[in-house]
Amino acid sequence: MRQTEGETQDGRTRNAQANRERVYAAAIKVFASRGYDAATMDEIAAEAGVARRTAFNHFPAKSDIATEWAVRGGESVFALVRDVDSITSPADRVRAYFHELALMAERDWDETRQMTTGLLRGHGVPPHRSRLSVELRDWLHDCLRERPGDGPTPSADPALTVDVLYDVFQGAVMRRLSQEAAPHGAFTAEVDAAIALVLAGFASDAGHA
Repeated sequence: MRQTEGETQDGRTRNAQANRERVYAAAIKVFASRGYDAATMDEIAAEAGVARRTAFNHFPAKSDIATEWAVRGGESVFALVRDVDSITSPADRVRAYFHELALMAERDWDETRQMTTGLLRGHGVPPHRSRLSVELRDWLHDCLRERPGDGPTPSADPALTVDVLYDVFQGAVMRRLSQEAAPHGAFTAEVDAAIALVLAGFASDAGHA
C-alpha cells in the first residue's frame, strides 16, 4: 500500500528522532570513556552507527550535546518536582528542585564533570534566563503572595533571586569539577545549605514591606 505524503513525513521525523537519540546516547558513552576534551564527533558517530554528517546535522558541535544534557536534566527534575502533590509550599518546591538537581549530578558524577566541561568549553558560564528560570521565578512570586502585608520591597526580586540560586548551584559544581571521586552526599548537602541561605535572604527582604 502506497504511503501518503503525511505518513512519509512522519516516518522521516521518527527516523531523525531515533538517530538523534542514538547520537546523544553514544556521546554520553564516549565522553565517559574518553573524556569530553579527548572525544571526537567521528568517534561519537561510529559509536552511534550513523554517518559523520548525520551526527553533525543533529549536533553541530560537541558542546551542543552538553547543552542538550543540561536541558534534559533540568526539565526532567522540574517535571518531577512540579508534579509532587505533597510539596505545597512554593519555597519548598524551589528547595526540592535544586535538591533533586544535586542528587542527579551526584548519581553519575563523572558524567556531570564531563558535561559541565563541555558547557564551559562551548559557552563559558551559561546564562540563566531560560524557560525553567521563568517558572522558578513564578514560584518565588507565589512565595510573595503567601506573605502578609502590602507587598515586597524592590530588593525582593524573584528574577534576581533565581539567577543567584543558579549561581550557587553552578558554583558548587565548579568547586568540585576537578574532583574525580563521587561526593557521596557532600555535594547535595552543600547545595541544600546554600539554597536555604539564599531563600532565607529572599524571605527576609520580602517580609520588610
